[in-house]
Amino acid sequence: MNERRELTERKAIQVARALADPTRLSILRTLLQHGELSCGELAERFPIAQSTVSHHLHTLMQAELVAMRKQGQHHYFRAVRDTLCAFAHWLTTLDKTECDNIPL
Repeated sequence: MNERRELTERKAIQVARALADPTRLSILRTLLQHGELSCGELAERFPIAQSTVSHHLHTLMQAELVAMRKQGQHHYFRAVRDTLCAFAHWLTTLDKTECDNIPL
């Protein structure tokens, strides 16, 4: 049985802040597209130092948008879709009535 995860406003703000950075958003998109990648593999895909990628991953992990597992000396990261979906749902609840009346 799938239950929808609900975000508190505080957690939603943390997620929004994490997603507001273009590099973090790109890292999350990459993980969504490619599944699980190591920090080194991610660093190869971006024109920034591995330490900077690591910093961005830490922020994404704090927002629960990314999870990490350790295998030997390597750390592997994957997107947490539940948090992303909960955030999307939270956005729709901000002012649902008003948004329903705006044509797309």
